[in-house]
Amino acid sequence: MSTSLQVARPSFWSIWANRGFRSLFPASTAALIFLIVFPQLLLVSLAVSETFDLRWGILPQGFTLEQFSKWGDVILKSMLTSMAITIPTVIFAVLLGTPVAYALARLDFTGRAWVIELVNLPMVFPPIVLAFGLFQLMRSGMLPNMPSWVMLVLAHTVVATPFVVRPLLVAMQRLDPAMEEASLSLGATRMRTFMTVYLPLLLPSLLIGIALAFARSISDFEITLLLVGGDLSTLPITIYHAFETGSSRLGAAVAVTANIFALAVIISLESAVKRVKWW
Repeated sequence: MSTSLQVARPSFWSIWANRGFRSLFPASTAALIFLIVFPQLLLVSLAVSETFDLRWGILPQGFTLEQFSKWGDVILKSMLTSMAITIPTVIFAVLLGTPVAYALARLDFTGRAWVIELVNLPMVFPPIVLAFGLFQLMRSGMLPNMPSWVMLVLAHTVVATPFVVRPLLVAMQRLDPAMEEASLSLGATRMRTFMTVYLPLLLPSLLIGIALAFARSISDFEITLLLVGGDLSTLPITIYHAFETGSSRLGAAVAVTANIFALAVIISLESAVKRVKWW
């Protein structure tokens, strides 16, 4: 007596589930990379093209660095202005965000979950809404009059600090509290315990937070424009004024410079995350 086994043919949906679904991942990744990289390549073409019109709308017509040499002083000044805001912003964000993350990770108190959400609000608020609120606060007389630079650093610190808190908080929640208790039982203070036990383990997360805070501050446009207007020409403000006055090629040159500079900083920090060693 023989039996026959019938093998059902795979349906279209089962084939798609096995093959088509997997193909979505490389396809979506390629699409995202295209949407990120291609517009930046167009900016490079516009910045180095001898004429405003690009060949086929993509390639430069000839090659020149005239925009960079002609407007070098403007580009350099805007870069230095941005760094004068960004560097102290990142420092203050780290000094403020690190103890906040430690407190939220290690202290148990009523309303802790609400405090975490409040700290994260600057990450989800529309920038223009946050800028308008800060504008009202600083122009209302509730705070003493301060120079534009100080006011802008303070505002940038508000929006950049959550980008330091978030990765540190996640990393601290994964650390075993028993390490801290063991260090304290051996006579170390909490500060010494944090510096010698926790911080070496948190350093990669801290560097990620620094990179995110740097990127948030140096790319800010709405808060800078609303608070100080044209008093301080950061990179985004210079790009805006260039396009506003019809100097698209100058705007492209500044944008390319800003992208190269920001990319170099981010790559350096990411490299440090992989190779950093504590003292």
